[in-house]
Order: sequence, then C-alpha cells, then structure tokens
Amino acid sequence: MIKDILNIDNYETDIRKERRKGEESTQEFFTPYNVVEAMGYKISDEDWADPKKLFLEPSFGNGQFILYIIYRRLQSGVDLYDTLNTLYGTELMRDNVDETKYRVLEMLKQLNIDFDRVKVCNILDKNLVCTDFFKWDFEHWRPL
Repeated sequence: MIKDILNIDNYETDIRKERRKGEESTQEFFTPYNVVEAMGYKISDEDWADPKKLFLEPSFGNGQFILYIIYRRLQSGVDLYDTLNTLYGTELMRDNVDETKYRVLEMLKQLNIDFDRVKVCNILDKNLVCTDFFKWDFEHWRPL
C-alpha cells in the first residue's frame, strides 16, 4: 500500500516543470519510492519502533520521506501522535509544505487510522515548516 501512496508519477505538473527552468530554477527532484524504501532499510527496526526517536527531514519537498517515516513508525507500533511529535522537517517551497500536510492526512485516511484532525494539523503546522533550513535554529525549532 505504501508503494501506491508514494507513487510520484502524477507530480510532474506544469508548475513544477516551469520552476526547474531558467536562472531561478529550484532544482526540485521528487524522490521515487524505490530510493525512499532503500534509504528506509538503513534505519534499524529498533529505531523505527522507538517512540522517542527523533526524525528530521531538512528539505522534505512534497513529503516522500515524511510519509514513509510516518508509515514505517506506525507499522512498528509507534502511536500516531508520538510519531508526529518526533518528526520534524523544513521545506523552502510553500506549495510543497501544503501538499505534504495534505498527503499525510490522506495517507492516514487510506490506512483507516482514526485521528483527531485538529490535533494532527496542529502538530504538522508546528513540526513541518516552510523556511530556508540555513536560516533555521534546529536546536530550538525556530527561525534564527
């Protein structure tokens, strides 16, 4: 199921194609599932299952790794709210941040997970931020 959720075939939109052109190119690259999965195998089962383990994605794009992390942690028995409260990410492009949050909510629905939408959205708004990671204080989770 996660392979279907992380399928990026439909992410090559006209807007994204335009952003990759010219001097102002964003150099965006959306990570395919097989790469996300291969990276995920580098993390031990113990780390996936540890509810206190922190995860940080400093340039999360449209959320490929964010969604995978949530999925793997939930599959490892970590509570949804512990999973979200220990997951942090920064992303420069506002539309990518919004899309990632939307994709998280959609994935939780697809997985038939009962959740408090307001609580989940509050955590996502706090932990997945639109910023330049070079201008972010990761230790205190705020702008420099």
